[in-house]
Amino acid sequence: MKKEKKSKKSDIKEVKDSKKETKKKIANDEKKLEVEHKKTKPSYDGDYDSLKKVMIDSATLYQNILVLPRTYHAPDGAHSLYPSELKALDMIGAFSPINLTQLANKLNISKSAVSKCSAKLLEKGLITKDKSETSVREVVFMLSQTGQFIYNQLEKSNLELFQPINENLSQLSPDEIGEFQHFFSNLYTSLTQIYEELQK
Repeated sequence: MKKEKKSKKSDIKEVKDSKKETKKKIANDEKKLEVEHKKTKPSYDGDYDSLKKVMIDSATLYQNILVLPRTYHAPDGAHSLYPSELKALDMIGAFSPINLTQLANKLNISKSAVSKCSAKLLEKGLITKDKSETSVREVVFMLSQTGQFIYNQLEKSNLELFQPINENLSQLSPDEIGEFQHFFSNLYTSLTQIYEELQK
């Protein structure tokens, strides 16, 4: 009986020791991962002027990206479209059939600007125009077959374009995201105040 009790105690001790070793191993592995994570993260000096410069450069580069034409491939070939044309194509696809006045209101631009933009889309064969069923004097715009093909690519194309930014954001911790939100919220408020001052 005594031998059996000793054997049971020995087994329990071995299990406890095994659990302790497992916990230690997990803790050590976690520490190693933290160290490796810190090593892979680039370190930056907390320099005010450098921060300001990289913010301005990033904002400028982002604006430059937004005004560049983008190429879309369709069965009839490649089509290079400027942002204004893409916005118009997107609205026509979403609200087809749509007349010139409605399109101008949706895009928040003048009728003459919409007229020029729609003329380019017609020339490229991405939209069609037809007489309105409600007004004889009015014409409405619709997507052509090629226009529909490109329209179907727009959402996916935008996601892919900014995928590197999304990947960087996904690496942030909840605390880091909160700090960024707080910082940019204050920055937006400051820029709004400057904008309003210049509008006076």
